[in-house]
Amino acid sequence: MKYIGQPTPTIDAVAKVTGEAVYTDDLRFPGMLWGKVLTSPVAHARIRSIDTSKAEALPGVRAVITYQDSPKTCFNRIMRWAKDGIPATERVLDDVVRFVGDEVAAVAADTEAIAQKAIKLIEVDYEELPAVFDPEEALKEDAPHIYPEGNLLKAQRAECGDVDAALAEADVVVENALSTQMIHHGAIEPHQCIARWNRGDYLEVWEPQQGVHRVQIMLGQIFGLPYTKIAIHGGLIGGTFGGKDGVLLEPIALLLSKKAGGKVVKIRYNRTESMVSTYTRHAIKLYGKMAVQKDGTMTGFEIRSFMNSGPYCGGSINVQAAMCGKMFKVYQAPNQRFDGKAAYTNTPVGGAMRGFGSPKVFTTLELLVNKAAKAVHMDPVDFRERNLVRPYGLDRGANDTLGNARVHDCLVKGAELFRWKEKLAGKAAKETDRYVYGYGVATALHGNGVAPFAPDITVAELMVHEDGSVLLRTGLTDHGAGTYTLMKQIVAETLDIPFDQIELTHSDTHSCPYDMGSGASRNTWSGGAAVETVSRQMEQTLRAVAADALGCPVEQVQHSDGAYWTEGSDTRLTRADLACYAYDHQKRKLLETVSYCSDHNAGSYGAHFAEVRVDKQTGEVKVTDYLAVCDVGTALNPMLLEGQIEGAVLMGMGMALFEGLQLDEKGRPINANLKKYRLPRSTDLPPISIHFVEEFEQGGPYGGKSIGEASIVPVVPAIVGAVNDALNADLHVLPLTPDRVKAAMEGRS
Repeated sequence: MKYIGQPTPTIDAVAKVTGEAVYTDDLRFPGMLWGKVLTSPVAHARIRSIDTSKAEALPGVRAVITYQDSPKTCFNRIMRWAKDGIPATERVLDDVVRFVGDEVAAVAADTEAIAQKAIKLIEVDYEELPAVFDPEEALKEDAPHIYPEGNLLKAQRAECGDVDAALAEADVVVENALSTQMIHHGAIEPHQCIARWNRGDYLEVWEPQQGVHRVQIMLGQIFGLPYTKIAIHGGLIGGTFGGKDGVLLEPIALLLSKKAGGKVVKIRYNRTESMVSTYTRHAIKLYGKMAVQKDGTMTGFEIRSFMNSGPYCGGSINVQAAMCGKMFKVYQAPNQRFDGKAAYTNTPVGGAMRGFGSPKVFTTLELLVNKAAKAVHMDPVDFRERNLVRPYGLDRGANDTLGNARVHDCLVKGAELFRWKEKLAGKAAKETDRYVYGYGVATALHGNGVAPFAPDITVAELMVHEDGSVLLRTGLTDHGAGTYTLMKQIVAETLDIPFDQIELTHSDTHSCPYDMGSGASRNTWSGGAAVETVSRQMEQTLRAVAADALGCPVEQVQHSDGAYWTEGSDTRLTRADLACYAYDHQKRKLLETVSYCSDHNAGSYGAHFAEVRVDKQTGEVKVTDYLAVCDVGTALNPMLLEGQIEGAVLMGMGMALFEGLQLDEKGRPINANLKKYRLPRSTDLPPISIHFVEEFEQGGPYGGKSIGEASIVPVVPAIVGAVNDALNADLHVLPLTPDRVKAAMEGRS
């Protein structure tokens, strides 16, 4: 193939590194006001009174809003509409605050400095209420209630076979636990939006946003307006990882604009506000139990989880459901059970983050697998090889096919490339007075899209102009991973057209067709399949026009190197010729549109291997070697795949070793800035080797699958497993800080 499978740089790379790329923060409008949000200093309280008079009197202040200016409509910040048991518990501004960082009031002023000064002049009298910060504690009978009906957001249980019988009849039963922390998404670009409430109740928003059509729908419901009167203009995104999805600042900015007489209002969160008042990766407690026979056959397992949702639902139900569904897709054990409870607490809101729950559930499962292998005296790789699913095996959770699941191939190839047996045999010889080494392996997956749990719909439109150039319209949002580059590759391959003759418009509700949102690893899988489908339709249309112009049956039309002809004729027609012929003789534009709905959710699998060095004096962990073997279907763009995997390893390393948003006993963040919050650095990165297992996956564009989320899922268990191997320990509270590692070493001795 000319374009698919070729390492192709992202189309906006030069613009980004030279500073020419335009982000939301670069936009300015005449008379634009600056907005600031006052947030709650207490974790749970009712607002007795709020006095904004001093702020309103400050010169340069143009609007102040409180809950008294907010619609009474309740909504869910991530769901298009609250139905089917999805709770709507939020208002734009409320008279009850439920975590430190919850929105209380907002100001729009001539300058950002004036707005910042004004919010400090707002006087709020809080009636403090009891608070709870731990999901297990929140579900106890005597816990303070965040809502009258209690703190249970959603209980979800799924099972195949008889897990209790498997545990009772097993030769060996092992158990474990895992506690993970709230994590900040760490995008370079903080959260922000620009909004205008125009005359005639026509709303416009400019922002970095993963799902422009979703926000359009939700704002329509919040304000009671037709969707057609709401335009969301999505721009370049300076990183998101799930954190710029759904409704956050838009309603506040729009209400400020309305009160300021229709002036444009811009709200830009600083780093602390982005860390506390938007989303975090869910903190969660998990407990695992596994049944194993002496020969290493895994007969059953269960995972129980307690998810910290924060005080609002957001995407928590979806994350919990995803954890449940994916858990059944990796091991062949006939008896499996997931028992999860998502609980409301008075902490920052949990939301979607790269991996959508998978890093947590698979860290629990993979560390449990390590324990089981050790209990039956088997090598961890050999144990996994015995029990992993095979291609086109049974998904016991969904009672459906797994598709071309190549996790076993990833494991076998990875053990060979990593020299697993050799490294294990030489581990003791590497140890010194100061350093000890360990090795970890983990297998896992992530899905592709949201089918069959929801309609996975995206619309693509392709137009051929009379000069032969092609315009692609898509509602997809490029998170920064190269989605638009890949879409152009698909069009170029299908139509046999040079890359520079394709342009695209994207992520704008009023100039692009519908897309349900760029999340759930659906950009490549669903968006790419839609673009391939509409491109193939256009190719058939071009052949039909060529047949008409050449006066021959369509099956006789030949196409190569951008030209159409028929045997025995000297005439060669270009795309431009065909577009002009259609316009002049058939009286139409060459335009194709497809509304595509994916009906299958394939798994993108991987096997990761890690070597770590533990400093026995300081407790510091250094990852010294790393291998990722990934099941990608067809490697559509190897360069982009490698970039995604490298970034995922760094992000997973942060979750395993460094990161965690910490709260004090009152629920107040104590490290909500990048000076105190330890992100992984380039100096933390080990040498990373990457290998692809390429086997065509039916349903993906040119047989390809997504990798952006799947590539992070095995990282944490591979690293944590390696540390436990080095110390012969059972570390299970993340992150594995030097203090925790030292405590484990002291406990061992």
